[in-house]
Amino acid sequence: CSSDLVETGEVACLMGRNGAGKTTLLKALMSVLSKTGKVFLRGEDVTDVRTSRLNHLGMFWVPQEEAVFPGFTVREHLRLAFGEAGYREGLEKAASLFPVLGERLEQEAQTLSGGERKMLGIGMAFALAPTVVLMDEPTEGVAPVTVEKLLPAIRTLAETSAVLLVEQNVDTAVALGSRGYVLEHGDIVESGVVAEMHAQGVLERRLSL
Repeated sequence: CSSDLVETGEVACLMGRNGAGKTTLLKALMSVLSKTGKVFLRGEDVTDVRTSRLNHLGMFWVPQEEAVFPGFTVREHLRLAFGEAGYREGLEKAASLFPVLGERLEQEAQTLSGGERKMLGIGMAFALAPTVVLMDEPTEGVAPVTVEKLLPAIRTLAETSAVLLVEQNVDTAVALGSRGYVLEHGDIVESGVVAEMHAQGVLERRLSL
């Protein structure tokens, strides 16, 4: 994920119609799918680096599917993410972003609400302090009251990380994003400042909103 695409301290929004290739791009960046071209992280070529190694190098993926392990509690998810040595510090950081996580430690993560599962993923990303966070539609299907909690948390995350955010909601993209990219058939066809693209009607034209 090159510095040309997203840099530390900003949220870059990746937009496009359904099927444009947004999630596919994130999976390719994380080596979940094969790819052509090159991927760079802090100037280092990581094109052929495995997903586990990318995590170690500072790339973290928050998937759209709210991936959790069946039968595992919130506490167990946090222990897996941070290890025994880093668990307490990780918990404190995650709970500072979303206090509800501290209240749900013994609850199976699979039984959390959709919004709370999103919080768990974002909270773990925040506590791990990655260089780059790839985030896939964190507000999709989430109640407006929860979205109001997610947005400031994503801004806080972007203070220390580069956040590449797939987001279909233009209002959310404008509220969060600095740079924006529009994908069509896997290619970037528009790029620029999100607010300016919106004001000029680019997003409306490209996304048929």
